[in-house]
Amino acid sequence: MTSSAALKKVLITGAGTGFGYEVAMRLAEKGFEVVAAVEIYGQIQTLKRQARERGVTLQVEKLDVTNDGDRRKALGWGIEILVNNAGVGEGGSTVDIPGANIRHQFEVNVTGPLLLTQGIAKQMAERGIGRIVWVSSREGLNVNPFTGIYS
Repeated sequence: MTSSAALKKVLITGAGTGFGYEVAMRLAEKGFEVVAAVEIYGQIQTLKRQARERGVTLQVEKLDVTNDGDRRKALGWGIEILVNNAGVGEGGSTVDIPGANIRHQFEVNVTGPLLLTQGIAKQMAERGIGRIVWVSSREGLNVNPFTGIYS
C-alpha cells in the first residue's frame, strides 16, 4: 500500500472564492497537483489568471456538484485527495425561504457532494489509498432568526 504522504492530486470543490480558493493556492504552492473546481465556466479564466499572478499552476475545471455529468467527468481526474468545500447559504427567516431555495441548498451542500464522494471513494478503495476532507461551517453555533436553514 502506498504511504498517504505520497498523495499529491487534490480536488477542491468551490475553489473559485473564499476558503477553497486559498486552500487551492496554498496546496499548489506546496507542490500538490491541484484540480481547482468552480461552479460555472465564467470563473475558469479568472482563477487561472489569479494562479498565474501567484506563481502557481492549477488545473481549473468546471464542476457543479449538483450536475451528474460534471460529477462523472471528475471521476476521470485520478483524484487522491478530495476536499468537499463547495457550499451555499440561504439566509433569511426560515419561515420565508421558498422550497426551491431549500432544495437547492441541500443539493449543493449535501446531496451533490455525497454523490461525488461515492464515486471518488470507490476509486480510492480500489487503489487502497486516498483521503476525503469535508469542510463545514461554524454557523450552526451562531444561530439567530435570520441564518435560515444554513445553520
